[in-house]
Formats: sequence, structure tokens, C-alpha cells
Amino acid sequence: MKKKLFSLITASALAMSMLATSIPAMAEEETTEEAYEIVDYGGITLTFMNSKPEISEELENILDSWGEAHNVKFEFYETSTPGDTLTQKYASGDGPTLAVVDSLQIVEMGEEKMLPLNGEAWEDETTLGWYVGDNLYGMPLTVESQCLIVNKKAIEETLGREFDKNEYTTTEAFEGLLKELQENGMEGPMILLSEVWSIAGHLFAQLMNFQDGTAEGCYQFVDDIKAGKDCFENEMFKNEMEIFRIYTEYNINKDDPLAAVYDLNCAYLVDGDAAIMSNGTWVWPDLAAMGANPDDFTIMAHPINNEDLTGRVYAGATKFIVVDNTTATEEQQAAAKDFLYYLTMTDEGQKALVEDCGIVSAFTNNPYAPEDPVNSALATDYMSEGLTVNTVPFGAPSDFPTIITPYIQKLVTGLGTDRELADALNEYWTEHDPLGRE
Repeated sequence: MKKKLFSLITASALAMSMLATSIPAMAEEETTEEAYEIVDYGGITLTFMNSKPEISEELENILDSWGEAHNVKFEFYETSTPGDTLTQKYASGDGPTLAVVDSLQIVEMGEEKMLPLNGEAWEDETTLGWYVGDNLYGMPLTVESQCLIVNKKAIEETLGREFDKNEYTTTEAFEGLLKELQENGMEGPMILLSEVWSIAGHLFAQLMNFQDGTAEGCYQFVDDIKAGKDCFENEMFKNEMEIFRIYTEYNINKDDPLAAVYDLNCAYLVDGDAAIMSNGTWVWPDLAAMGANPDDFTIMAHPINNEDLTGRVYAGATKFIVVDNTTATEEQQAAAKDFLYYLTMTDEGQKALVEDCGIVSAFTNNPYAPEDPVNSALATDYMSEGLTVNTVPFGAPSDFPTIITPYIQKLVTGLGTDRELADALNEYWTEHDPLGRE
């Protein structure tokens, strides 16, 4: 990866606050757009790979509607492992025309497999597009946050008072809340997911992301380990170990923390058997499908004992749409870019992206605000207040969750120790280098 990625994407990270402060104002502005020409593409077929399955139905509806208007047919499929799926598809010469991917796939495959999108009209409307070198490959699909999902009604009914999430931003205060809930009859008020993507890819990744909330802080943490420092002595490592201790102690699945499946955990939260889940804003469609009342839910930050970072959530563009540059014809590429223009530059597409898919837009020209409670809370309680951090372009290599998760799982099941996890992390970063630099 070229070093030029640093200046381009670090600028994107620094501009996150600009995006954040624009959210509330967007809903009040009039949409401005040039006349959108409906092009007939003569019945061509585009393939679309989606790695954000919770909005598959909504995306298919948008594709069908746009395709009907433009005489385009779509072959749609979803995957939970975009890297593996793309590798297989490209190996068979069948790369998708359009694909929803993570930044890692752009880093690893962008220059070889994906079409540069520089100069597209939407490029100037976002600070969160994903570049490799000078080339823009990823159109940001959504802004999401790794955070705590809260059933505030369950808390208020259990404690008999109004819930104020800002009172529980440190580990001591947060544990006090869980203890009080337990003492008042909620046996397991916390939900700690056991999936690799959650427990290591998100929750434990806070160790790097909240060193100081910047990419530079992440890189410095890794370089310190490479220079011989022991992460066991790192203050954020100690904070993470305290988080895991608290989440494990009050986990509704404490007796068998690796057994409960994702849907069951969501049901616990919706039903009020537990009140708080470590997850992210992408979870709302799953909760809504189970009958969750929007008025009952919000989000809050993971507890952090750092004066500069407490009460903040990690937020940024988490999914990107890319266009194939291997087998797609010029006409297919033109149609694909037309579809991206529709999503980002037309009122109909902007509205569909936010209101139908229920996401926070990464574009400052989108006048629509999310209606669901978790994304609304992200936009209004955190982004508009400047209470987010974003460490782009830092990222761990793709094998980080796989290698580190077993040590975390041993920890939460009582079979491992903080020391063993620290040793594993020291070894990992001694032998690996982060994404975003050579």
C-alpha cells in the first residue's frame, strides 16, 4: 500500500467532525440536484454482492426499482465473509459488478480489481471515501458505530427512575449500574456477544482505537510493542481488561458465555431480560424484526477511564460500494456508476438509502435523518456533539480477530488470564504491521 494513503485518508479522519456537525442541519436544508437522466441500458445484467445482510431486502428493493427504470437486471447475493467471497469470485473470473465490502478488501484488492471512481459527482460530498494512493475506490455506504445498545425502558422499569446514559461513562459507574440492575431483579443485565467479529474485531479493537482516538495513537501503540514495551502495562489495555471483567460478570450468558447465538441475544435485549448489549448501530433491523419499540432504545459509549475519551463512541464509514474493473464491460461500469450517482445525488436515492435502509449517510448533501433510535442517537447525541473518534487509516490485518479471539474466549470463560492475552498481543504486533502503511 502506498504511503500517500496516509495523507489522503488521515485527512478524511480529521474531517469526521465536519461530517458530524452537518448531520442535524441536513434535515432542514432543501435538496439541490441537477436533472437526473433516466438512461436505458438495454437489458444488461449487473451482479451485486452485499456483505451487509441486515439491509439485503431493502437493497434488493432499491435495485429492482432502479433497474426497472433503467432496463437493468440485477443478480443479487449476500455474504458475511466479503474477503473470502471476492477471492473465490475473482479466481473463477466472476467478480461482482458492484459489491458492498469492508475497507480491508479495498486495501488488498483495490488497485488490481476495482474501478477508480475519482471525479464522480459524489466525491466532493463526503470526506469518508476510501482511497488507495491517489485513487478513490470505495463509495461510503453508511456511517456506523461500535457501541452499547440499550433498552432504556427495561432499565427504567427495573430501577424506577429515568435513565441518563451520561452518568455511566466510566468503568466504576457502569459496573455500579449493572450491579444495581442485578440487585433489583435483572439477573443478567449485560449481553456480551461471542462472535469473532464482535469480541475481537470490535470490542477488543478498542485497545488500539482508544489509545488517543487517532490513527497516530494506534500506530504508536504498535510501534511501542515492536520496541519492546509490554502492552500489559498499557492504560487502555487495563481498561479493556476491566471492561471484559465487568461484561463477563454480569453477562446473561455467564454460565456458558460462548453458547448463546446472536438472534437469542437480540431477543434477550428486546424482551428486557437484559438491558445492554455490546454491539453496534447496525443491529437495529434485527431488533425491529423482533418487535422492538423504537421509543425504548438508545445507544451509549463503552466505559472508558480517560478524561479525554470517556463518553465517546467509535464511528466511521464501515461499508463501501466498489465497482469491478476486471470483467465488467464499459457499459456495465457506466450503469454501476449511474446507480451510485442515484444513491448519492438524487433526492429519491438519498431518501431510500436513509429511510428504507435505516442508515446514517456519509454524505453532507443528504437531507434525510435516520428515523430508528440507534442511528438517530448516533447522529444527534454523538456525531453532532463531536463525541466520536475515528482512526482511519489504521487497521489490523485480516488475521487479527482469528488469532486473538481464542485468548479472549479463554478469558471470558475463566480459563485464561490477562497476562496470557497480553503476551499474545505482544507477539502478534511484533510479527505484524498495521494496515495503512508499508
